[in-house]
Amino acid sequence: MLKGQRGLLVMKYLFNRYNLKTWILFILSAIAACIVLPDLPEIIPTHFNMSGEVDGYGSRYMIFLAPVTILICQVLAEVCRAIDPKKENYDKFKKYYYQLFFGIGLIMLVMQGVTIAAAFGRNPHVDTIMPVMLGILFIFIGNMMPKFEHNFMAGIKTSWTLANEQVWKETHRFGGKVWMIGGFLSILTVLLPAFWRFIAFLAVVIIITIIPIVFSYIRYKKI
Repeated sequence: MLKGQRGLLVMKYLFNRYNLKTWILFILSAIAACIVLPDLPEIIPTHFNMSGEVDGYGSRYMIFLAPVTILICQVLAEVCRAIDPKKENYDKFKKYYYQLFFGIGLIMLVMQGVTIAAAFGRNPHVDTIMPVMLGILFIFIGNMMPKFEHNFMAGIKTSWTLANEQVWKETHRFGGKVWMIGGFLSILTVLLPAFWRFIAFLAVVIIITIIPIVFSYIRYKKI
């Protein structure tokens, strides 16, 4: 009886209305992998350089990387939430917490599609797709950031945001705007030549990472 109750508790946490969309991504990704597996060559592309050219190969079973990663993220989402000392705060931003993992799952599904296309000899234009997809992800996360409540797992976690809840809130309001602007700039990098596209995208990633950290330090010192 006790084992049955534990099983129901695990099912309750792993499957809920907030993470349903991500489970759908997992199912779609797993089905796609199973369908194409028999027709895939033994070796398939697994990595692309900054020009969108294939520069890494692996076993055709690597096509299951996307669904496996999505599954791990689903389990990790619950583990992180369960062990967080501030786990009571998750109910205040539960919807946005799970949307974060949905965004990651969507990127994995797109990358699986890119890998399938490349494996069958198509040119999926990775150098264009990825800056656009990651730019959309930055905008998506930036829009959610102000809703993140104080916790140790999701958000801009610096010594100063974790030490002071007011600094946390101000940093996430400011950081959300920075990430949204960075997302739009990431999308615009596709207008540049391949080499400069990579440099510009990398610069955007570094800037949107560093600016909120510096902001949190400044706000902590003032408060």
